[in-house]
Amino acid sequence: MVYSIIPSSKIDAIVTVERDDLDSFCDSLPEPIIAQPFVKTVRGRGLELFLKYPGALVRLVDDGVPCIFPSFDMVAYELDGVPNIDISSLMPKTAYYQHL
Repeated sequence: MVYSIIPSSKIDAIVTVERDDLDSFCDSLPEPIIAQPFVKTVRGRGLELFLKYPGALVRLVDDGVPCIFPSFDMVAYELDGVPNIDISSLMPKTAYYQHL
């Protein structure tokens, strides 16, 4: 299991974690750290999943390629049961969406 850590000026580190290692990575976070998930919209492709915790930003990748999820439900499914993650912070802000 290898995690690459890239220094950044805005945060202490950007951590790239392989999708298969997500559970073990989050389980190894020192207490009392609880990671906060968030998604970035990738136009025409879907949602890219990140985690943040004090001093670090975690990018989820699959074979070195950023993981893109087609829906919010798939992001929630990916995080279901992963330790040390506060999924309650991943609520969509429905006020930003219009009914078609």
